[in-house]
Amino acid sequence: MSVTIKDVAKAANVSVATVSRVLNKKTNVSDEAVEAVNNAVKALGYSPNFLGRDLRKSETRRILAIIASTEQSFYSEVLRGMEEAASAKGYDVLIATTRDDPNHEMHLLGMLFSHSVDGAVLLGPKLDAATISELAEHNNIAMCLERLDDCNVLTVTIDNVKAGRDAVEYLINKGKKRIGMITTMQRSQSSIDREKGYRQALEEHGIPYDERLVYHGTYASESGTRGLEELMKLADPPDAVFSISDMIAIGAMNYALSSGISIGSDLMFIGFDDIEYSRIFVPHLSTVRQPCFMQGKLVVEKLIENMKSETPDKSLYMLPHSLILRETTGD
Repeated sequence: MSVTIKDVAKAANVSVATVSRVLNKKTNVSDEAVEAVNNAVKALGYSPNFLGRDLRKSETRRILAIIASTEQSFYSEVLRGMEEAASAKGYDVLIATTRDDPNHEMHLLGMLFSHSVDGAVLLGPKLDAATISELAEHNNIAMCLERLDDCNVLTVTIDNVKAGRDAVEYLINKGKKRIGMITTMQRSQSSIDREKGYRQALEEHGIPYDERLVYHGTYASESGTRGLEELMKLADPPDAVFSISDMIAIGAMNYALSSGISIGSDLMFIGFDDIEYSRIFVPHLSTVRQPCFMQGKLVVEKLIENMKSETPDKSLYMLPHSLILRETTGD
């Protein structure tokens, strides 16, 4: 027969209520009782029936983080922030990937609809704004890193338009006039916003937009390599390149190095995200740093507040970004 909570209470010489308080990490229990219960749980091999408890309480104390894939390394800091905020409130974070498929994203959200989790955070949403807004009317949903135009849902991100503009403006102030951009065919809102920032910076400084200087590929580093190869074939090639991700920028720099191009003088580079590779790759990559940890922490804090509120917060929170200047811009 399986071990029950009554067996644990008997072995620890405490009441069933005390065992329950210990297992639920309540604070109104003596240190001696906590130690006795934990020792009894270990000795008896007791496994609490959390699922049954969750169904009775209509609360799982679990939050689902839905990411596009595990390939983007900057997700790790966001998830770390989410887990720290969740743990502080007694919640756990489950992680699942959409494989860039909106149908699979909806399938994963089924965990929220079936009350297997209490809330969900979309990092890189694949569903459209109208669908997410409708789902958020009756479910605890938030977005992080990405935003969607006309989406009525709690969102934590940065101002990607301003971030893109700041990066390109820095290159312009360095005397660069032929600034290329390597972006993606995938139309995520962050990519679109960074492209807007690129164009705004050119316009504000009286530099004509030249579509030949813009290469659309993927988020892979190899796409950056191919992109720069194409841009350097132009009769009037770029003297600087803004990439919408660090991995793209590193791929582009690989081509520059293999072609004998002097990075930081003949050709400058700025990436985006400040992933670890940007600090390891030589020359070190100038980039836009997102406050990834803080975005993850804030979105979970606000989502948990929404779970307990009759008037959920559907605000857009934009945290500050920063330019990190290194060797690829001559700094």
